Amino acid sequence: MRTNAPLISIKQLVNQFGSQCVHDHLDLDIHNHEILGIVGGSGSGKSVLLRSILGLQRPYSGEIFFNGENLLQISTEHFSRIKHHWGVLFQRGALFSSLSVADNIMLPMKEFSPLSPLEQKELMYIKLNMVGLESQVAGKYPSQLSGGMIKRVALARALALDPILLFLDEPTSGLDPISAAEFDELIVSLHTNLDLTVVMVTHDMDSLFTICDRVAVLVDKNMVVGTLPEIMETPHPWIQQYFGGVRALARSVPHHQSAPATPHKPTGQTNG
Repeated sequence: MRTNAPLISIKQLVNQFGSQCVHDHLDLDIHNHEILGIVGGSGSGKSVLLRSILGLQRPYSGEIFFNGENLLQISTEHFSRIKHHWGVLFQRGALFSSLSVADNIMLPMKEFSPLSPLEQKELMYIKLNMVGLESQVAGKYPSQLSGGMIKRVALARALALDPILLFLDEPTSGLDPISAAEFDELIVSLHTNLDLTVVMVTHDMDSLFTICDRVAVLVDKNMVVGTLPEIMETPHPWIQQYFGGVRALARSVPHHQSAPATPHKPTGQTNG
């Protein structure tokens, strides 16, 4: 059941490195069951924001809530238990080259689940199937895989512990247009069938236009958030240039029509 309360709420986030301020009192709500696309120019702090949420980068100040709990005030052990319900797909897959596909996928199970080795193996094959890979891929090593297959194996590993929240960092980068479109379709299918909340950092215009319920744009160290039509109406020069360019105009309004992330339709969210 959808509720008004956001799954993640970021309030007044400041990330600063020496004299360089990357985020200046940034606010962002991530709603249950939505696909949220995060976009911004080079150096706008997309990766820093993702690392802050994941606990890999401690902000200078601000608050990050998950299901009402302030992640910056809880113990490391408690945060670790929370993250067992999150899946992360890093940009280049981040597979362990010395491990087989099977062992890469089963690694989170071995570390964090009570499953027996046989149960882990059975679940590994289920995850492979979920991301569209044949069972014989399990015995291969990352060096034997194409770029698209590496992404799918990494996605299977991200799904190993049945997460409710999935973070994707440039999931279609390096893929040809056909493979990228197929990966987008896979994300939508998993989002629908597993009732996932998906947070996706991307530069892929097709992904933004076809699968995202809302888009969050990092500009001027802050965030502008809304549906794609709302974002395209925002007068900020960078947003107009990015979403009003030839690449963007070649796309249409999203084909992916999932239910709204919340009962109310979001309006452009800004802070400053």
